[in-house]
Amino acid sequence: MSERRNRLDWRVTLGITIVADLVLFPMILTALEAPILSRGVSFLTAYAVSQMLRATTGLGKSPGAILQVPGLWPLLAITGLINFGLFGILNARAPEIQPILHLLLAWAASLLFIAFGVYRIKRFR
Repeated sequence: MSERRNRLDWRVTLGITIVADLVLFPMILTALEAPILSRGVSFLTAYAVSQMLRATTGLGKSPGAILQVPGLWPLLAITGLINFGLFGILNARAPEIQPILHLLLAWAASLLFIAFGVYRIKRFR
């Protein structure tokens, strides 16, 4: 697969994950009334939705191909922890702000972290 096609695949997958997370989170939060638990459920559900769409459309490599790129799997795991942790910190320190804003800020920080990490991986490869 070409590098350009691979980048497009990652962007589409990430976009689907973010949109699904932003759509699912308010619904799950309304049902569960627990922001931290709702965040975990929406994050995992959004990831599952994006991987199912990716598998059914045949875009890109399989999710197992992540293990073949040195350093990418730990980068994605740390990014997920940053996303979830930042949401939890913002929710605990500023509960008067809407949780959807916490979610947006957590995604923004995660995107910056993963962009820097992918740049570093490609630079040293």
